[in-house]
Amino acid sequence: MVLPRAGKCCCSRDTMKKTIYTDWVNPAISNARIAAEFGLSFTIMGVLLFGAAGTLLWPEAWLYIIVHFGYALFMTAWMKMHDPELLKSRMQLTRPAAGSWDSRFFWLLIVLFMLCLIIPGLDAVRYGWSTVPLPVQVVALVLLTWALWLVFRVMQENSFASPMIEVQKERGHRVIDTGPYAYVRHPMYTGAIVFIFALPLWLGSLWTLPLALLTSTWFVCRIFAEEKTLHAELDGYTAYTRRVRYRLI
Repeated sequence: MVLPRAGKCCCSRDTMKKTIYTDWVNPAISNARIAAEFGLSFTIMGVLLFGAAGTLLWPEAWLYIIVHFGYALFMTAWMKMHDPELLKSRMQLTRPAAGSWDSRFFWLLIVLFMLCLIIPGLDAVRYGWSTVPLPVQVVALVLLTWALWLVFRVMQENSFASPMIEVQKERGHRVIDTGPYAYVRHPMYTGAIVFIFALPLWLGSLWTLPLALLTSTWFVCRIFAEEKTLHAELDGYTAYTRRVRYRLI
């Protein structure tokens, strides 16, 4: 299915909704791809977690997978129904418009995240290098869930939340200053950083925290590259930075 671009639709709103609904309930290439990517990503996640732990008897890992899978499924369904252009953008991690540096950022991020899944299994389950008190784990689970909710709120507000650093002029890209963007300029990074610190604590691994710090530092470095592009190419962004002074908190 070829999705109409924002600002160039020649059909009525009711017709568009009907088209999106039909594509959702009837199997199509896009739905098959979504199912395949879900199956692959969560299979890899399970292999990394339980393979490193050496056992399937790890309740914290199972609960994390359930929470993450439920969130991802809900968010994907929401985008499919309400913002298919955003879904298409989020599923394209590399595109010709993306710079080589930004593409490398994502591949490195994937490697770091995979390590954040492997080390807790070795630490908390297989070898017991460190322990995390149960109250701290519970707080971490709450923060992890909150971080996922914050990322979803970003998706609701910002239809231009591409995984690549780019200004989508063909879609009428504009400054978003509502919802979380009314308080910080990069709320998705805020959610990602909270998530990457909360995950190892919930899984019971203190030895993964230095890796979480490294990943967060990588996020912060990317913010400066992203803002350089937005200042240069997105109309109104400089004025927005004067209204909203804070990047993350």
